[in-house]
Amino acid sequence: MILMFRKFFILFTVALMLTLPVGTLHAAECAGGGAPLEIVNKSGGNITGLSISQTGMERWSANRLMEPLAAGASVSCDIGRDSILGLSDIKLTMSDGREIVWRRLPILEIFSITADEGLKPRYERIKLGS
Repeated sequence: MILMFRKFFILFTVALMLTLPVGTLHAAECAGGGAPLEIVNKSGGNITGLSISQTGMERWSANRLMEPLAAGASVSCDIGRDSILGLSDIKLTMSDGREIVWRRLPILEIFSITADEGLKPRYERIKLGS
């Protein structure tokens, strides 16, 4: 009887986890479309804005953060990869009003990026299909 209850409990738990909407465990949410980009905030301050522009264009997207990203938190957001060609710039807006621009990022090969204490980008490039 206990073994049957245990199997039922495990199956129920797995089924429940599969029905949770993707992204419900994140501290903040982002807007956009395409494969997600994880933003990890290790800057020590709150990030209130995240915009993207094709390198050299200076045409910034709308703020991709739907709510501020607290220090120590992370969020997975869609950045519209389907419409990105080549290198991109990312602009962070901090809660104190500072704007930091990361230039010439190979964003199509980046799936997680960390804003470190000095507000420098830390990431690994992943070339799909290689």
